[in-house]
Amino acid sequence: MLVLAGREPLAVGHLRSVYQHPQHADELIKLMRSDVVEKRWNARGRWLKRLPRTRHYIGYLRELKEYIAARALSDSGDLPIVRMIGLVETDLGLGLVSEKVVDADGALAPTLAAVYAKRGFAPDLRAALDAFLEGLLGGNVIVGDMHAWNIVYGRDSRGGPRLIMIDGFGEKHAIPVSSMSRVINRYRTRRLFKRMLAQLERLVPVENAP
Repeated sequence: MLVLAGREPLAVGHLRSVYQHPQHADELIKLMRSDVVEKRWNARGRWLKRLPRTRHYIGYLRELKEYIAARALSDSGDLPIVRMIGLVETDLGLGLVSEKVVDADGALAPTLAAVYAKRGFAPDLRAALDAFLEGLLGGNVIVGDMHAWNIVYGRDSRGGPRLIMIDGFGEKHAIPVSSMSRVINRYRTRRLFKRMLAQLERLVPVENAP
């Protein structure tokens, strides 16, 4: 069992905290936040959340399953989603392990929101966005949640720099229509992508805007 208590997380998200893997420099461990679990899954009146046997780990299952499914359709494995490694027991609960995406200096890669804030839709960012979308469509990746804070710009063992989705992928609907139809999945992915770009422009000011 890995000991993470007392360590500072590298990042804290809406649902999870992200820790450096203490034994592997190129890996991260994502852990469910205990306060979120208590509020969303353990609170009274949240019985629907307790229906899945995986409970608060349902997101782990969704992302692992989607990575495996997309990888099965990709000969190279060069997908615009983070490389999933597996699960690990920690003193803070079950952790989801993924590859670390880094910038040129080896630090955590910046989010799409942070990159956009510095230079807006510069030509290189537009090219990266086009490649990102084509990668999702080409790999038939099912996206459950796409926004400018769960996409980072950096490199991993597969190369880069490029845009990589670090979470939010996988089928979320009770009726898995995206899994059943590639046409529907492509339509939904394009719609989520356009909505994400509009949200980015609306919520993130560009530092050097005229």
